[in-house]
Amino acid sequence: MKKRILFVDDEPLLLNVYAMMLEDQSAAWETVVAASGRQALEILAQSRFDVVVSDMRMPGMDGVELMTEIRRQHPTASRIVISGINDQEEIARCLETTHQFLAKPVREQELLATLACIRELDAYLQDDKLKALVGKLDALPSFPSVYLKIMREINADEPLVENIADIVVQDPGLTAKMLQVANSAAFGLDQKVSSAFEAVQFLGFAAVRSIALSAHVFSNFERVPIKGFSARKLWDDALCCARITRVIMQMERADESQTEDACAAAMLRNAGKLMLAQNLPQQCQQAITLATERRIAFQDAELEIFSATHTGVAAYLFGLWGLSAPMVQTIAFHLEPEKSGAGAFGPLTAVHVANVFAAGFSKDSSPGKPLELDLDYLDAAGVLHRLDDWRAETEKLLLFAPGA
Repeated sequence: MKKRILFVDDEPLLLNVYAMMLEDQSAAWETVVAASGRQALEILAQSRFDVVVSDMRMPGMDGVELMTEIRRQHPTASRIVISGINDQEEIARCLETTHQFLAKPVREQELLATLACIRELDAYLQDDKLKALVGKLDALPSFPSVYLKIMREINADEPLVENIADIVVQDPGLTAKMLQVANSAAFGLDQKVSSAFEAVQFLGFAAVRSIALSAHVFSNFERVPIKGFSARKLWDDALCCARITRVIMQMERADESQTEDACAAAMLRNAGKLMLAQNLPQQCQQAITLATERRIAFQDAELEIFSATHTGVAAYLFGLWGLSAPMVQTIAFHLEPEKSGAGAFGPLTAVHVANVFAAGFSKDSSPGKPLELDLDYLDAAGVLHRLDDWRAETEKLLLFAPGA
């Protein structure tokens, strides 16, 4: 199905450039342009758009003001800002109202890749009820500016540990969580890591990226208004699942990129629970009660209450943020991997198994029916015979390793 995209910029030349970039994508995208924020809102009032791409600095109504209105009036539209600004505070302000930020001059390849991710997201999350639910959530985490800074340094010609450590120490919460991960049993270090520099050295750039992303999301929901619901417990569970995921991926000799995608997905897989609990606490409590009383799977209770699940909510937001398709797919389908259509071992397989293993070792019982492995899916993926080995290594990690 063709998607509709609206470009907003006060420079006619740039609007022509953006339209030309999508000329070869006419089968996938219908392109409309607007010369101001006011004109954009008028166009949006008359017709639905899937994506709005706007300049930041425009006369009359700037990009932040425009995106704020779009978020309020048209919450299901993906919001992307393209700007040449270098002021970090202004970038952070912009990210409060947008899903993604692209630096100007934007490269055609970068823009097309971003739009391709959005299309991929809709390919398996094309659900009006899910989009409607996301549109009701006011308190959603904004794209983390610290993550943007870290990614820029990682993508530099010669990324330096010192520079990334300097970025990390500017955020005390991120520093604390990074030290917690570095000193966990998953990395088996002999000495205690006590500084951001050492943590970046030990963890590696890809792991730092994942932790920056997940730590930011969890920091938005430290006080959830539901009795017995603890963001801290979910964070501990996220770390546990990521540890097990890393072990499984390494045992299957997955490459570093796949391993870090899997670990990031493991840490973010339950972020949708936080979003629903913060924004819709009464309904969330109803889902918990329903799952407990009827002993049904928690996601089935969510479907009855919300007509969508926490996995869908999280995957939808992270897809809009432009996270990799394997990460988003893993978050969306880790509870029901057969629905993904994926047949081979990968991040989804590892996180599905790690999620069940982590629940089995947890001292805190989850509401509803206990989690179960999808043995048919694992058999189809050709890894069913590996379960005992993975379980044995998990037991070593969680029961015998110091600091586990």
